[in-house]
Amino acid sequence: ESTIGGKKVFNVADGFLYACFDENVTEDVITEIAKKSPYYFVMRDSSMANDSVATNFEQIFATYSPDTVRKVL
Repeated sequence: ESTIGGKKVFNVADGFLYACFDENVTEDVITEIAKKSPYYFVMRDSSMANDSVATNFEQIFATYSPDTVRKVL
């Protein structure tokens, strides 16, 4: 467990899986996670701070970590 941009982020198996379920997750937090190039990333749809984050989520990962398998629950 660590903190990125003030949000609790779970790091499982040394970066294999990252997960964040905090409220109001911003594009900056998602960008920092994407830069770590996890194999999997999971977060709640309701965790995104606003519609802009939801809109840019895929583009952020496509830019920084295109091979990450990402799932929004």
